[in-house]
Amino acid sequence: MGGRTARQEPRVKPVVIVGAGLSGLSAGVTLTSGHIPVLLLEQKPSPGGRAYSFTDRTTGDVVDNGQHLLIAGYERTLQFLKTIGTLDRLSIQPRPEILFHHPERGFRRLRLPLLPSPLHFVWGIMTLDLLSVADRLQLLQAGRTIAGFSDATAGPLHDLTVRQWLDLEGQSVECIRSFWEPLAVSIMNERIDAASAVVLVRSLRAAFLSGPRSAALAVATVGLSDLYADAAVEFIRSGGGDVRCGVDVAGLRVQDNAVAGVLARDGTEFPAAAVVLAVPSNRIAGLLPESVLKITTLAAFAENPAAPIVSIHLWFERDFMPHDLVGVIGRRVQWVFNRRRIAPDAQRTDGHVTSVISAAYDFVSSSNEDLVRIACGDLRQMYGIAVPPPIHALVIREKRATFSLTPAIERLRPDQRTTLENLFLAGDWTSTGFPATIEGAIVSGERCAALVAASLGDQKKSGGERPVAFL
Repeated sequence: MGGRTARQEPRVKPVVIVGAGLSGLSAGVTLTSGHIPVLLLEQKPSPGGRAYSFTDRTTGDVVDNGQHLLIAGYERTLQFLKTIGTLDRLSIQPRPEILFHHPERGFRRLRLPLLPSPLHFVWGIMTLDLLSVADRLQLLQAGRTIAGFSDATAGPLHDLTVRQWLDLEGQSVECIRSFWEPLAVSIMNERIDAASAVVLVRSLRAAFLSGPRSAALAVATVGLSDLYADAAVEFIRSGGGDVRCGVDVAGLRVQDNAVAGVLARDGTEFPAAAVVLAVPSNRIAGLLPESVLKITTLAAFAENPAAPIVSIHLWFERDFMPHDLVGVIGRRVQWVFNRRRIAPDAQRTDGHVTSVISAAYDFVSSSNEDLVRIACGDLRQMYGIAVPPPIHALVIREKRATFSLTPAIERLRPDQRTTLENLFLAGDWTSTGFPATIEGAIVSGERCAALVAASLGDQKKSGGERPVAFL
């Protein structure tokens, strides 16, 4: 039976997002929620950026490229997960509690009760038997500075490293070693002699003093791809957008102070109503037009060295670790995670432990054998002879895990806007006020989405040319 072939209706130009890491996915999900069509272009074979997972061939376990630790105060991250339908895949403590292991004092806990802020912080510090009473009082003195912090009054903090700030606050060697340094290195992924004090103080205020539950720890019970990327891609596609992997973007086509299209290395051009560049900072200079690059700090920012993270996955014949996660003091490893307790599997009786070294400058070039030896050595100092030799090990090096957030680099972080009216920058390296965290990545994507929506609205109000259609 004959009939007419249906005519393919053209679609208006989408917002093109270059990069399907967390910031790009955040921008895509937010725009999709606002019924604005998007096209995400990702260079790698799969989305997720630095937050992805894969299956270990030997054990069959899902392994993350790096263990991520969140807090309940990451409001935008939790809302993002709620939007894409994966919030139930995150395990959040009912109240804030951090278990530490001290080389001499053993296991000690910092517990914050569900009292109004800042009483919960005062109670938690004063009952922390990890430190002497004198050291606890010193912590509270620094806590007053954190509680009174605001960007308007930060002043000299902008020029100080974490070490310099702690010295000004009169913190003892033991306070720094057992409390401040483990927290700062984990939050900033940088040594305290180099890390920006103002960013750390801002982060600590948000975590410990914005509410009684804000510092509660949260860990994924599934792989990172399952938590973030896969569901975000499905959300975008179900809303009419698209995500294409394996697309190597080479540059932008600029016309009349706006981006008209995104150019792939194979010659394909993707017409764009607006563009969000959600790529790592070291790639941004190669994509921006010279006219934009020369009047910004991005060229200098792109030369900033990266800070590495090393994750050491160890499998054992049995599960010997009775804790979910432990902050490690005075060792080479900063955190140890028991994957069998975080993501229970009744079918498994073996052990799977992940040890994490942040700011791993001294370890990223070490051999796998040396890194496994280091991780096992630190575990045996914590748990004694209960730690058997591992039956399998996997070492993951993220050499460019984050940018190095020094005071000088904090001043260079760019805004999400650019000099082109429809070009925006997303990424945890942009000016978000956060360190290079998942929350910072999510926030940057949401800000870009808001700027895009405003840009498209302004274009419509001005009676500008309607976006051309593409097939």
